[in-house]
Amino acid sequence: MYQSRFKILAAGAILAIAGIGISSAVTAPVTQASGHGTLFVTNSDGQQVRRQFSLSGRKNPDGTVKGNAVLHNPAFTVDNGQNYMLQIDISCMNVVGNTVFFGGTTKRTNDPTLVDAVFFSVEDNGEPGAGSDKISQAMFWDDDPTTTGDPMACLNNVAGDFEMLPIESGNIQVRL
Repeated sequence: MYQSRFKILAAGAILAIAGIGISSAVTAPVTQASGHGTLFVTNSDGQQVRRQFSLSGRKNPDGTVKGNAVLHNPAFTVDNGQNYMLQIDISCMNVVGNTVFFGGTTKRTNDPTLVDAVFFSVEDNGEPGAGSDKISQAMFWDDDPTTTGDPMACLNNVAGDFEMLPIESGNIQVRL
């Protein structure tokens, strides 16, 4: 009788531990940030133009980050006269309060001088996003095309590193 109670208790303990393990694997935290929007910037002719962006990033429970961002900025043109365009493969996310710093590599651009590690940040200030959410400009590792920066340097960013500009339309959402 004593032995059968012990077996029941041991089986119950194993199931409880297994259940805790399964529960924590299912509910492991994932950080996500996504959004799109427009903000006004001034081009070289002094005209207000719309800088448009979209982004999506996800930090998995194991710490790996996957995502992408796209920027279209008609405030300046490249040598062939086209408006500036940038696509980023995001591989780093650093969440500080309601601000997320991103690091990534240039996937595609029409400016061959800007092909290095790239960094930017977004700020989610609630709903609606227009007029309250913010985004920074894209910052590159350096101006030397012979060096390559490390996108993981985004982990060193702190509030105030990048000037944040309010978006005119759109929404940024950060989910922890």
